[in-house]
Amino acid sequence: MKPKQAPITPVPIRDVQIQGGIFKDSMEVGRKVLHSLDIDRMLYAFRFQAGLPTLGAKPYESWATPEPYGAFPGFYESHYLSAISKMSANTYDDDKVLRTRVHTMVHELGKCQRAMGGRYLFASPEAEFEPNRLDGVVWYRMHKLIEGLVAARVHAGSAQALQIVVALVDWIEERTTRYGADLEKVKKVEYGGMAEALANVYAITKNPRHLALAQRWLEPPILDKFASGGDYMEHANTLIVKIVGAARVAELTGSTYEHNAALGFWDKVVTSGGRTYATGGLSVHEGMPPQKRLAGTQSRMPQETCVSYNLIKIGHSLATQTGDARFHDHIERTLFNAILGSQDPRTGWKTYYQPLGANSVKDFRSNERGCYCCNGTGLENPGQYGQFIYSTQGDDTVYINQYIESAANISKPNIRLYQWTQLVTSDTVKIVISAMRPQVYTIKLRVPKWCAKPEVLINGKPVPVASANGWITLRRMWSRGDVIALRLPMQLRMEAMPDNDQQAAFVYGPQVLVAAGAHKRLSEVVLYPAPGESAAGRLFRLAARAKRLPKNQPDGAIFTLTDDIGRIVRLKPYAAVGGGEFFTGYIDVVQNPSRFPDGNVAIGKRVIVADPAPPGVNVECFLRADKLVDGCFGDKDDWYTKWFPNGLEPQWATIDLGSLHAITKTVWVPAKEDIDAKKAYRYRIDVSDDNKTWRDYADRSAVDNIGAEYVDERAERARYVRLTLTARKGGTENLDRPKVAEVMIFGKPVTKR
Repeated sequence: MKPKQAPITPVPIRDVQIQGGIFKDSMEVGRKVLHSLDIDRMLYAFRFQAGLPTLGAKPYESWATPEPYGAFPGFYESHYLSAISKMSANTYDDDKVLRTRVHTMVHELGKCQRAMGGRYLFASPEAEFEPNRLDGVVWYRMHKLIEGLVAARVHAGSAQALQIVVALVDWIEERTTRYGADLEKVKKVEYGGMAEALANVYAITKNPRHLALAQRWLEPPILDKFASGGDYMEHANTLIVKIVGAARVAELTGSTYEHNAALGFWDKVVTSGGRTYATGGLSVHEGMPPQKRLAGTQSRMPQETCVSYNLIKIGHSLATQTGDARFHDHIERTLFNAILGSQDPRTGWKTYYQPLGANSVKDFRSNERGCYCCNGTGLENPGQYGQFIYSTQGDDTVYINQYIESAANISKPNIRLYQWTQLVTSDTVKIVISAMRPQVYTIKLRVPKWCAKPEVLINGKPVPVASANGWITLRRMWSRGDVIALRLPMQLRMEAMPDNDQQAAFVYGPQVLVAAGAHKRLSEVVLYPAPGESAAGRLFRLAARAKRLPKNQPDGAIFTLTDDIGRIVRLKPYAAVGGGEFFTGYIDVVQNPSRFPDGNVAIGKRVIVADPAPPGVNVECFLRADKLVDGCFGDKDDWYTKWFPNGLEPQWATIDLGSLHAITKTVWVPAKEDIDAKKAYRYRIDVSDDNKTWRDYADRSAVDNIGAEYVDERAERARYVRLTLTARKGGTENLDRPKVAEVMIFGKPVTKR
């Protein structure tokens, strides 16, 4: 049953200021991205559909381009409205530029709505909502538009946004009613979080019609399964946003049914179900993995960013309903890893998927060309960090949910809190209270699941710590200038996959650490077992072996360890991994090392290709040329670790070894699917010292070659090695997209020429 208690209310974004540290850094990178994007381009698809002048603007690319050239116009733009509304809500930063953009964008959307008849507003024709069409997941996109307008009202105070969305909801109510029995057929097509969006409208208007409409979009057959302890499987994000809607309805109405369904889902996914990675992320190539079946999936396009974004929503809603610290634990893990790690710390580009496998490279996508769903949620993330940090209950209880450097105005009790913390670099949180007068109230400090022995000092004096249900409760007369020092000792540890206790990730406090760089032995660390030692004991012993490094290492590493055969692993925060950087997430702790080719100097080197994807637009991560030199090929993950270029043969790829090397042999391996199909290849290999003048190394361009690998041996000195896949018979009808799993180059650096 849902526990009865005084409501817990998150402190609004506008009353929280992120002041420093990794979240402030991420927020400022995200802010620059929002400033760099053009509002007329964001409005293009809506103006185009409304028949209004587009003012010479060009639409954003990929999914944001109007039909028939783009798949889902309007959704990315709606995310942008949400993002600038949230970012501009922080009154301390006083971002007048973004605040003005919110009101300008809403005003222009109002013009579009009037041009479309006064109620309907969308970036595609109304006919696409017919039950036999539903082109381009229109209801999914409608959900995002409603959320953008709601954000403009809630965070930026736009009265016009509320007028627009209420008129739009009137159209939605009529359209949904006209569906009749077809509504169930409509729900078979991904419709996003329509229940959540309409519930959020109800939270503003308190109109019971809006709540009833939200409830019409719930799916009782699915909720019944989770409420009764069962399970249900479908496309991960399609399912998760349905549960987001149920959790939001429960939060607003106190409904036990939707609450229990959300709790049941959480158990099957996060708790006993074991479907989340150490980073808090979820999904395998957009699918919902079976319970406790994660081992070996970390290279298969895991962790869709939209899924992490929406899973946090469920946890936040359940935390608000229950006060249970475990939901904040998961939010913390996801924020510090899957969310922070989804934005390139330099460019602000966003990830679609976030691999954690051997010699991985993050798939960052441009915010101008890669306008996919995850870039949209990625635009929103930096501006909403503040909403997860503080909550209140009644008039005299303050929850500190997350330890992120910040300040907050708390209306009840009337105080201002300052929180100084740099978790990971320091284990101490300092909280300073500013109030007009002394008051008696309660401050509840979350004890993270990863911390065994917290310590608390008030004004420099230790106080007894008695945590209950994940909280330390401090009730006393608080005065201006009182200081709470919370120490949360951190220890490097390893967290195993739920279904493989020899495959684990390093974690330090809330942050997942990954092995920096590319390595010949992939994800393996060799550790010989001690007599009678359990698997958990081995992981503990390996983590204890690591040594802390001095600050400001060039590669960002903060720990180093050496395994039993002398391999050195340098560990850095997953969130700090930028574009083009190789890393390994999950480590295989083995007794006997696998046999890998010795002397392959190509692993992790820079690759230049003939027909690269336009920057940041890659539809799938295997289009990245980095896959040619990641050391991963020939196993069940071969499909995800190959290079599958955009263009047809001929195609070439150049490996830059970084310096002059004495080369003895080259080996390149086709993708397993081409090996199994006995596909013939013709190719040539050339070498160069300067990437301009080329010399023949091997020429196999005249005969069809069929093999599991192609080996050429010859002594040569060069820095660059170029593999060219040529047309097999010369005719265009025989051209194909090559699929190359790996290029290996054997030799050693030349120290003296």
